[in-house]
Amino acid sequence: MKFFWQKNSPPQQGAPQSSQSPTTSAQAYIATNGTPSGIVASENIEDYTYNVVGESFRHDHLVQLAQKHKAIDVGSIFTSATLKLEPENVFDPTAVMVIVEGLHVGYIAKSQSIEMTANIKKLNTTEVEVPAHLGWDTENPQPYIGVQLMLGDLFPMN
Repeated sequence: MKFFWQKNSPPQQGAPQSSQSPTTSAQAYIATNGTPSGIVASENIEDYTYNVVGESFRHDHLVQLAQKHKAIDVGSIFTSATLKLEPENVFDPTAVMVIVEGLHVGYIAKSQSIEMTANIKKLNTTEVEVPAHLGWDTENPQPYIGVQLMLGDLFPMN
């Protein structure tokens, strides 16, 4: 399945409507079936520049996703991730959870969570959806599964 993403903005006159409507009006990106515009998610791994942290603690969830997508032998899944603020986190009140298809798979690094939280709050919401890539070594019988995000201007990588 191929994913196209565009920044959430009011539909232009005559533009095709998305088959998925955003859960909130402030959602950063929405999936579309039309011609991609704005920030586009691709199947080019180099486009995913942000590495999620804490995946090793969620390995069971990542394996579930690989099995669900029947991708164990493929080594790669292109999907979306929800970045959700977690203000009740006792270790970091600016923590940002990374959730893929309903499964918690990691976090935004603590060193960047303050800025990410501020950027999400600027959208008047507590969660946003962004393109995600899950990848692993198919030659390893117990591979580390990494998660990378395409954050666009939500968190510019300088």
